[in-house]
Amino acid sequence: MTYALAITGPTASGKTALSIDMARALSLEIISCDSMQIYRGMDIGTAKATEEERRAVAHHMIDFVSPLESYSAESYRKDALSVLSDISSRGKTALFVGGTGLYVDTLMRKEAVGSPPSNPELRQRLMTEYTPEELYQRLRDIDPASAEKTHKNNVKRVVRAIEIYELSGKTKSYFEKLTQVAVPDVQIGMITLDFHNRDRLYERIDKRVDIMLECGLLSEVRALYEAGLLKEGTTAACAIGYKEIIEHIEGKSTLDEACEKIKLASRRYAKRQLTWFRHEREAARLFVDSEDGIMRPYSDVLSDALAMAHSFLDKFEKR
Repeated sequence: MTYALAITGPTASGKTALSIDMARALSLEIISCDSMQIYRGMDIGTAKATEEERRAVAHHMIDFVSPLESYSAESYRKDALSVLSDISSRGKTALFVGGTGLYVDTLMRKEAVGSPPSNPELRQRLMTEYTPEELYQRLRDIDPASAEKTHKNNVKRVVRAIEIYELSGKTKSYFEKLTQVAVPDVQIGMITLDFHNRDRLYERIDKRVDIMLECGLLSEVRALYEAGLLKEGTTAACAIGYKEIIEHIEGKSTLDEACEKIKLASRRYAKRQLTWFRHEREAARLFVDSEDGIMRPYSDVLSDALAMAHSFLDKFEKR
């Protein structure tokens, strides 16, 4: 059994700053758990740690995939566990940081048991012959449990669930149950950032989007787009912040309209993240605002996070 720590939570909740201060205090190495920070060149829109921050604390699983490539949760699991093994072999503790709940979930269970590999031709046929609405209805018909956990607009995951059924005759939820009965390879002490007042989070999101635009998000997206690295249909091109700016570049919206779309999409994503992580029963929830909705001093949040981390580490040492 390998042990690690994690900081999860919604976008703009303060994970990056907190993780860096925790890593410095506890001599940790950070493994990104973000499905968009894996892509090279997508820096501002994914809120990656700066070069200075990465020099101060070792970061892994950032900037290693081309925006043209697809990258699955199972691929992340394999690569992240390899990095974790290396960190542990050097006597260090890893700190997973990110808001991609699916990535976190893959780390806390065994590798998918028996589910068939992806079939590009079948996927292409499904996406060509059916509308997103028809695909989601088909998933509801064959696998209601998976449909309940999958947003109807997440076409990639909807198609994958249908693909599993088409290839094996068994549902995605069936294979998930098989993996859940196995003992995971890694035990994670998870700290999840949360908010009593969701409006405080939405205010932070709106402010961060404004800062991203001030820092050159438009130029970043334009450079990637003109280099042919944000092709239609790729995961990278659908990322929040990039999809909306691409629409502006193509003349489909003004920059102000794109900005508002980014804020709205980010708030909706944060809401889904909050729902996901609140179902993680083993996680220690750390509120960054008080019960009356006032933001807590950062020093208090950091102090609480370090206390939680020490508690997890003490438990690990006793096992």
